[in-house]
Amino acid sequence: MRAEVYSELAKANISPSMREIQIATMLRLSMVIKVANGALVLQCPLKSQDLVKWLRDAIKETYKIDSKPQKSGAPCLCIEGAGAKKLLLLTGLLDRKNKRIVPGFPVFGSVPPLPAATAMWRGALMAQGELSSDKKEGAKVYCSVPELAQELVKSAAILGLDAHINTKGRRKSVEAEADQTLKLLNLLGAKDWAIKVCNTYAQKDEDTKHVVSQLYEANKKRSSEASQSACQRVERALKILEGKKVNPNLIEAGRLRLRYPDATLSELGGLANPPISKDALAGRMRRLYKLAMDAREGRA
Repeated sequence: MRAEVYSELAKANISPSMREIQIATMLRLSMVIKVANGALVLQCPLKSQDLVKWLRDAIKETYKIDSKPQKSGAPCLCIEGAGAKKLLLLTGLLDRKNKRIVPGFPVFGSVPPLPAATAMWRGALMAQGELSSDKKEGAKVYCSVPELAQELVKSAAILGLDAHINTKGRRKSVEAEADQTLKLLNLLGAKDWAIKVCNTYAQKDEDTKHVVSQLYEANKKRSSEASQSACQRVERALKILEGKKVNPNLIEAGRLRLRYPDATLSELGGLANPPISKDALAGRMRRLYKLAMDAREGRA
């Protein structure tokens, strides 16, 4: 997904409760938990520095917890020590009873289903989203945990969208078709990018129509040339065989070709009396040509 989409999604104006959902979703999909020098470390690799900044600012504003971007390498946000554990507890990602990470997303019971689903999908695209410019494809969110994928599909249904889980390939993902993706981008606040995608699809349609038109004209020209050549061979064959004893079926096949020069072999076979298959008609034409060649070589 392009950096422009991330930037547009990050600028969406959302309520504090939706921001909490978005933070939890991004952390759940992207975080890697490590222990360094006896301290807990959360690493959240993301796809742009804009996303790192958004998540850092959102965590600071919502939970008053400090975090820092990784100094080198790919964009990544790091939360260390007591702040990491506190953040996991406050976002509901860490189960207080068994001290384990929840299998799916936390329960967002205080927020109505529609805004909760919107925030979840915005966070999912920002964390692990990918957007194709191909009209046959759309948006996908990579999910390593089945529970996360199932909940994203349910959230898409709440938004009135159709999404499915793709288990092919090395990484499982939740995917939406191109038309559903355009609706999704509009719902999440990336309207400018949705317009760009529409224009891209429209241009590709025009390009496809142009290519198809060129192929049609080329095929039409080749078909016309082949038809003219076939008619010329038939005329020569009938002229050579004139007055000779030839199977009437072969003569009929040749005359059908001259009478209907643009017809296909199947159509010519249907016009024969009685009707025959295109293979049978092609066989009669071949025998007609061979008889003519044999007769011409005999005269020579």
